[in-house]
Amino acid sequence: MNDFFVGTILSSVGFLFVGAVLWLLIIVSVVLLLWGGLKKSWKGFFFSGLAILIPAIILSTQKGFFILFLFLPLLAFVIAYLMKIRT
Repeated sequence: MNDFFVGTILSSVGFLFVGAVLWLLIIVSVVLLLWGGLKKSWKGFFFSGLAILIPAIILSTQKGFFILFLFLPLLAFVIAYLMKIRT
């Protein structure tokens, strides 16, 4: 019966998996940001913003200057928009 509870299922996954997914999203975002800059592709910046959005929301919930992490996806979206208008 305990296997049907969401908390029990998620606790078996552990923080290691969640941390690995967040780091994977951050790495993918950096790679897409570099690709978008080198190829001058607005799609690279857009998908980079999408990839960093979830880690930025999670990191911005912490105290202090971590709220500034919300500007990373916003910056990527603005650059993608400006590059889309330019082409």
